[in-house]
Amino acid sequence: MNTTHRLLFSFALIALGSAPALSAADAPAKPKNGYTVLMEVQMDENGTAEGAKVISSDDTSLDRLLERNAFRSAHDLKLPPHLKDGKAVKFAARVPYFFAVEGDEGPEDPTVIKPKILNANRPVYPAEAAAKGEVGAVILEIMVGADGKGSDLKVLRGSGPVFEKAAMDAVSQWTFVPAVKEGSPIASRWRMSICFETDVLAADWSWRLAPRPSLGNFTVVHQTKPVTPSTTLAPIEPAPATAPAEKK
Repeated sequence: MNTTHRLLFSFALIALGSAPALSAADAPAKPKNGYTVLMEVQMDENGTAEGAKVISSDDTSLDRLLERNAFRSAHDLKLPPHLKDGKAVKFAARVPYFFAVEGDEGPEDPTVIKPKILNANRPVYPAEAAAKGEVGAVILEIMVGADGKGSDLKVLRGSGPVFEKAAMDAVSQWTFVPAVKEGSPIASRWRMSICFETDVLAADWSWRLAPRPSLGNFTVVHQTKPVTPSTTLAPIEPAPATAPAEKK
């Protein structure tokens, strides 16, 4: 499965003890088209990471995929030693990791309660793709009416016609609990991710997060029979990212 998505990083550094601690609000403004995980990384006297924790996160994936990627990158973070009175000391760095998502529209209206899936039949793994050991994914957009019925279903992007058809055939029959604003049900527009995976290969993280406005979850369709992976498939996980350079 091909993808043009790229994982981008930026960071802001502050040494605890020599300046007030940064809050999430103090971090650099979030780019619009993606998700951010703000980490606090504990650095030793040599500028090597020795621990990390999440300060704030846009991650809505069911398995906290973005946060796990951020932890992995924070583990490899290397920064210049911090000196206090001429002596190297331990310090903490606030590091916002940004994950670019094509078509993302930024944070949703906080006054709207998202719709929920009421009845859903799971998409069927395309037989021809399963026979070839292919994995795939589809990002869909749907209008959910005030009556909970879906309409105007369309594919925003997909990894192949067979996967797109399988996803569309299933989701076109789903019903929802409608979105609510100020106590009343409303019509609303949402995106969702459908991933078709095997026991051998999983879809890349960039397919698991639908661009906002997103329902906040994704459906995985497993093909449980072991297969021989095709050499054209995407890797199970993106390669660990390199540490960002220190901000001047």
